[in-house]
Amino acid sequence: MKRAALSRREALAGVIGAVALGGGVLEMRSSRQPGERTGSRIEMVVPAAAGGGFDSVARQAQHALGENGLTRTVEVVNLPGGGGTVGLSYVAQQAGRPDLLMVMGTSILGGVRITGSPATLADTTPLAKLAEDYVVVAVRADSSITSLGRLADRWRSRPREVVVAGGAVGTSDHLLAAMALQRLGADPADLNYIVYSGDGEVLAALLSNTADVAVSSFNGFAAQIEAGEVRALAVSSPNRLPGVDIPTVREAGLDLDLANWRGLAAAPGITERQRADLEDLVRALVETPEWRRSLARFGWQDTFLAGADFETFLAAEDERLTAIIEGLGLA
Repeated sequence: MKRAALSRREALAGVIGAVALGGGVLEMRSSRQPGERTGSRIEMVVPAAAGGGFDSVARQAQHALGENGLTRTVEVVNLPGGGGTVGLSYVAQQAGRPDLLMVMGTSILGGVRITGSPATLADTTPLAKLAEDYVVVAVRADSSITSLGRLADRWRSRPREVVVAGGAVGTSDHLLAAMALQRLGADPADLNYIVYSGDGEVLAALLSNTADVAVSSFNGFAAQIEAGEVRALAVSSPNRLPGVDIPTVREAGLDLDLANWRGLAAAPGITERQRADLEDLVRALVETPEWRRSLARFGWQDTFLAGADFETFLAAEDERLTAIIEGLGLA
């Protein structure tokens, strides 16, 4: 198996090397023309601020691609705003560029539905699902809220008094909090939710007493949980995360779970050959030892899908999230 994976990486690196030798390092905007094949430089768009889950995926992919010679240069470009739709709109305007990738996932689908963005994933070329991450519900270590049950009691009786910090509207953070409130019999419109850019800002809001509760990616809070600065009440995974002693939201008494999957899309209007080259690049990426270590380090679950399987998943996921958002009255 390792030999086969190495062969694919070598083959793809050979294609990239041949292109580089033939014309030098291909630049992204000035010298790259629509119709060219994947070259030695990739622009990876992150439709979110630095430091968050999407950004972590991009940085880890950048490292793995570079370490294995799969690309010569990967430039990560952060374009936050609009629940991911600012970055999405940018990519939708880059038709024919085979040197462009965008990190995407649950948050993009949610952001599109809630904001009414004219740009959707149909305006990109979806390539693959890489992994799933999960959301943690957390409080400060000295908080009087010591369990999800106690939070539920406060939320149910006085929802507007509980200040919740999380990512952009439409993200898994936002949807989980709104779904939890609805499950408790309260109106999701009463959710007192403050949007922050990235896990770091969410954590800062919690630790500075600006927020009572934080809802964010588990990995973004893992170090503070381990250090005893933050108390994790529950995680949104269907089962307990391996090696993590935190109850699931279901275990803690609320009948729901929510995966925050991450994937990659390309620009619209690329050729079938260019799409195949980029899919080969992504398949090679997920086989690298660096990417495998990233999965373990960040607690991401390997749920790789590409091709027709990914297209089927994406259609079903869009339908599922649309139903959730409409059911919450957020559309």
